[in-house]
Amino acid sequence: MNNQRSKPIAQARAFRRSGKVLSTVARIFSKIDAPTHIETPDGEPFVLAANHRSFFDFIVAWKVLNELGLTCHCLIRADLFDKPIIGSWLKRNGCIPASRETREEAEKLAISLLDSGYSVAVMPEGRLVPENDRPEGVGKGRPGISRIARSRNLCIIPVGLTGTEKIWPIGKTFPRIRFPRHKVSIKFGKPMRLSSNDDIVNVEAVMGEIKSLLY
Repeated sequence: MNNQRSKPIAQARAFRRSGKVLSTVARIFSKIDAPTHIETPDGEPFVLAANHRSFFDFIVAWKVLNELGLTCHCLIRADLFDKPIIGSWLKRNGCIPASRETREEAEKLAISLLDSGYSVAVMPEGRLVPENDRPEGVGKGRPGISRIARSRNLCIIPVGLTGTEKIWPIGKTFPRIRFPRHKVSIKFGKPMRLSSNDDIVNVEAVMGEIKSLLY
């Protein structure tokens, strides 16, 4: 294992520019506790798997990935690609539209990009998870991440985000400014390789690892 080696995506310049902009946004609204190094597998792409409590998750994660020198293809809610401004921005940054209707197509594209050496990022819960639906910190994961990683026996790096929901609560149009700024934490676990042929078992193991990073 090593630190932070990852093949830059074709849209790396746009990804990094966006990372700089989102770093400024993140600093305005929050104080972020993030690592300066993470462990990644040698010589192969990987799949990042994060929990999802707030739209602010994307801002924080993008900022931190940029500072770590990493780029990846992010699976993002498909309907956002139809919006006039954000849709074109997501496409320029190499994001992948994902929904129940486009699931098979999105997974095939993610696997193709992994075959080309690029890493991908997934939020296995597949939606913003309100507090009532995550009594133990995370919601129920969906098996797509297992199908993607297992198809090429690639490592998954779990990512745990906390505090983002205080800044941009579900249902709010914009994030909230508070003084003092709320603290947001992002933690990366060790790369894990799936051990089962059962996608449900695998996603439960991934969500367990993410949950362990929240406390």
